[in-house]
Parts: sequence; structure tokens; C-alpha cells
Amino acid sequence: MRKPTSVLRYFLMLAAVAISPADAKEKPKTSVADLRYGVALYHYYQQDYIAALAELMVADTRDGIQGHGDNPELIAGGVSLAFGMQHHAEGVFNQILQDERRPQSVRDAAWFYLGKLHYSRGDWAAAEQSFARVSREFKPSLRAQMQALQINIRIRNKNYTDLTLDNIDRDELRSWSPYTFYNLGAAHAREGNFASAQQFFNELIDIDVVDNPVRRKEQWALQDKAYTAMGYSYLAEKKYAAAIREFTKVRLDGVFANQALLGYGWAAVAQEEYDEALRPWQLLRSRSLMYPAVQESLLALPFAYEKLGAQGEAVNAYQSAEELLAREINLIRDMRATLTEGELLTLIGSEPLSAEDAKKVLRGDDAEAGALTAVVTDDGQNWLKLDSTSIIKTRSAYMNELFAKNTFQTAVLDLRDLLRLQTLLQNWLPKLDAYRELLLQKQAQRDRQEQQLAQHAVLQQEQKLQLERATLAQQLAQISSSDNYMALADDETRALYVRIERGQQTIARMKSAGQDTSELETRIKMFGGILLWRAAQQYPAQLAAQQGELKSIDATLVNIAQTRNNIEEITATSIDIQPTLARLQVLQKEVSVHLENTDQLIAQQSRLLRQQVDQQLAAHEKRLNNYLAQAHLAVARLYDAELRKQPE
Repeated sequence: MRKPTSVLRYFLMLAAVAISPADAKEKPKTSVADLRYGVALYHYYQQDYIAALAELMVADTRDGIQGHGDNPELIAGGVSLAFGMQHHAEGVFNQILQDERRPQSVRDAAWFYLGKLHYSRGDWAAAEQSFARVSREFKPSLRAQMQALQINIRIRNKNYTDLTLDNIDRDELRSWSPYTFYNLGAAHAREGNFASAQQFFNELIDIDVVDNPVRRKEQWALQDKAYTAMGYSYLAEKKYAAAIREFTKVRLDGVFANQALLGYGWAAVAQEEYDEALRPWQLLRSRSLMYPAVQESLLALPFAYEKLGAQGEAVNAYQSAEELLAREINLIRDMRATLTEGELLTLIGSEPLSAEDAKKVLRGDDAEAGALTAVVTDDGQNWLKLDSTSIIKTRSAYMNELFAKNTFQTAVLDLRDLLRLQTLLQNWLPKLDAYRELLLQKQAQRDRQEQQLAQHAVLQQEQKLQLERATLAQQLAQISSSDNYMALADDETRALYVRIERGQQTIARMKSAGQDTSELETRIKMFGGILLWRAAQQYPAQLAAQQGELKSIDATLVNIAQTRNNIEEITATSIDIQPTLARLQVLQKEVSVHLENTDQLIAQQSRLLRQQVDQQLAAHEKRLNNYLAQAHLAVARLYDAELRKQPE
């Protein structure tokens, strides 16, 4: 995963200080108020930026993130910007800008990065309009970068002639001033205004070298570039001594040494100092043939020999050039044949190297001469920065020009992200299969458990109620058929009636013993009649109550039957599992479609990169063939001239 840009780090710092007046009244937060924001921050600090952005986007589609002001939006915009999701980042920034209540620091950041988006797309007018909305209170380091961009826009629009060393504030430009001075000098040189160009180049050269080792190397390289450009400007003005003076200031171990040595030689030739021209060209001739300046020196060196009248040395030098050029052409053809789409995908999809490891590989001490050695680094995060950090680097001069292009680096980053997405989707397919299998096993286990436990318990309850219902129904039927009022009488009446029955038994025994029981029979018959009358009065209500209880039992049995049916249905169909299985099927289809689309995009992107690489190598091959043809013609010309000198 790529590291975040300074853009992202600034966003976090900005989010920490961008507090609206309403927020200022609140107590300072010492903890995360919203869990999703905390999760997003966790992923961010773990350098898992895609997960952080995904968490913020999920939260946005729901209730949003509460309690953190503008922070989540700034982080979402910054992460989107760093990963080339320009449309999403633009939407975030525009949303921030539509709210006039946002703090000025937040609005400044949104206008600035929105301007950089327009700048990256080549929409100079829109970029300039966005930059113009940034306040003077904007962070000075980023404001310096913005001013450098504004000057670049003026250069592109050819509206820079009023920019002079007197009205450019070098302190405000900070570390961007060397780049600005060089760009302005190059712009004047392209228009033939060499005097103005030289002023800007000299201003760049006069800047004190910083102590920082990395910045110091960059500044030295930029100064070498300025010396070289200034030397060629003097060469165009036919000020050959001045040109040589500037060329000799370029470091011999710098990246611009070859161009300076070549220019030095041509400046000497222009003064007809051919012996002087031999020195830089002979040094240049000993360097790697990958560089165009070295290739040109193969023909420049014998040309100087010719001017000195050393025809033999000239012929030998041309013939040596033929051999070297032919060998280099074969090398390029081999590179074109071997650097296929598959090889590019393997390279781009490989694990990134640290800066130190990348340097060791790119030094190529053990590599074959002229071989294409390229690595993917872990610092390819600068989608919109002006410096030259790249994700893919090479030691081959044939590819340097192509690899230095922002469009190529962006295409590589796009392809690398597509490869990561492809891997993610490929990993998800078996995960979804495993999850589906897990649900099916869960369903099978539930079938067994629920059928054994749930149904058994419900069945027992149902059987118990059915038995109670049958008993009650039988009792009611007997009571109703015999009009047994006393069976439904209250407890007191039944207890008294039991005493009447015992009394009747006692009277019967007395009567059989010969005692007179007529009075007792009359009285007990009267009391029994009273009790039967009372029971008869209660009988309809009590019978209705018992029948109501019977109905209640019937209703309960119906509910139990419905519950049992529901259990059977759930067991049979797994109502709660089936929707998940259906959703899994949809997800599997979506993942397969996304994977197919990703595969197609990878094939398309790798094909485009392969075409760019092949076109770049073809251009080098064409130039080498032109040099080879010139060498052939030169040898033929010299042989012809020598033959003409011989007597017939």
C-alpha cells in the first residue's frame, strides 16, 4: 500500500485546528466521539488508506459522523486525492465550499486542492480561479507551492514577461523558488530571450545550497541543469567562450554531464578548436551508449578527427561507431521483444522496494550493460506534487524519458491499484463460497436441533392440553345431559349438599331401626330443595364459564399448532438463513462481474503501457538507425575520397 502524501498529513493537521466558532465553545475532545471515525483513523494510521476511505464512505451513506466537525470530510478528500480518485475528491471539496459556515482554513484547503485537481487536468483557467480564492492566511508552505503553480500557469499561457527578479518574492516561494527560476529561464530561452533566461538561471545558481542531504542533491542537480541550459543559450548566441565556461561548471558525475560535454565539444568546434573538442567527446565516448548525447558523440568524435586531417583515426572511429550502434540496436530490439505485457504486469505487480533497496538495484553493479533494470518503489504517492518522485524507476536511459512523464506514472499507479483490486476480488470468491457452505451447515445443524428440541417441547404441551380438554368436555357433556346442577355449584353449596346426603343416610338407618323420622325427613328434604334451587340458579352461569374455558383451551391448541407449523416451516425452509444465502448468491455474481471488468481493465491498461514502452524504444531505435546510416555514409565517403586520391 502506498504511503500517504504530505497532502494527507496536512489534512490531518488542518482537521485538528480547523474549529468553527460553535465548536470553540465545546470542551476539547480527548477521545473519539464517533466509533466509525475512530475506525477510519485506525486504518489511516495503519497505512490502510483504502479501508479508511471505505469506512468514511459507509458512514456517509448512513447517518454520517457526528462530533468531529470537518475532519472526516477533509480526510476523505485527502485520501481520495492521494489515490487519484479525482472525481470523488472534487465532490468532497465542492461540498465543503458550498457551506459558507465552514472555517476559512478549511475553505482555503478545499480551494487549494481543487485548484491542483484542475491543474492536473490541464484546466488552467479553472485552476487559476480556484487559487485566487485562497486567503492570505493560508499555510505558508502550501501557499508557496500554490504560487509556483500560478507562475507555471502563466508560463503555459505565455503571460509571464512581466515577471522579473525584482517583483518575485523569493522568500514567499520558499523551497519552490529554484524550480520557479528555472521554469522562467527555460520559458525565456524557448522564446529566444536569452538575456532574460540567463538572469533567471544565474539567480537559481546563486541560491545557497541547503544542509539537508536530499535537498542538497536536488539543488545541485537543478544547478547543473541551469548551467547546461545557460551554456546552450550562449551557444545559440554564438558566445562560445561563455558557453564553454558554463559547461565546465557542470559536475561530471551529475545527470546533465553528458549534455554539457556534448555542448562543450560543439562550442569548441564552432571556434575551430578541434583539439579542444576531442577532450570532452573522448570522455563522453567512454560512457554508456544508452544516453543520446553519448550516441551523438560517436559521430562527433570522427568529425573532429576529419577536421584535424586525421583521416585514419576518423575511419576507425566511424567503424567503431558502426559496431557499437549495431550492437545497441540489437539490444533495443531484444528489449522490445522481451518486455511484453506479461513482463510489465509482473514488474508492476511486484512488491515495492524501499528507497535504499531501490538504489542498490538501480545501481546495477551486476546487471548486464544496457539491460532494462526497473523497480517499483514504495514512495509513488505523488499524484499532484511537482517533485519527481516516481513509483516506477529504471536505470535505463531509454526508458527514463517515458518513466519521467506524470501520465505514465499515473497509468502505472492505476494499473497497480487494479492489480490489488483483482487480488482482493479473487480472494473474496472463495471466502463467499466458504461463507455459503458455513450457512448450509448451520441450516443442517438447525434442522436437527430444532426438530428434536423445539418440536418435542411443543408437542408435549399440545398433548397435555388435548388430554385436559377431553376430560373437561366429557365432564360438561355428562353434567349437561343429566342436569347435574350441583356439579357446577359453588364450594359452599356442594359442601352443604354433601351434609344433606349424609343426613339422608342417617335417617335411612334410623328408619330401618324403627325410629320415627318423619319430621327429620321433612326438614332435610326442605334444606336439600333449597340447596338444589340455589345450585340451579348458578348452573347457567357456571356452565357458560366452563364452556368458555373449553374454548380457551381450543384457542390455545390452535396457537400451539400454528407454532408447531412455524417451527416445521423454519426447519424446512430456514427463513432467516435463506435471505442471506440469496444475498450471497447476488454478491458472488457481483464479485464475478467486477472481477471480469477488472481483468478487462488490466488487460487494456497493460496493453496501453506496453504500447507506450514499445513506442519509446522504437523512437530510440529509429535515432540509432539514423546515426548508423550516417556512420555508413561517412565511412563510404572517406573511402571514396581516399580512392580518388590514388593515381589511376
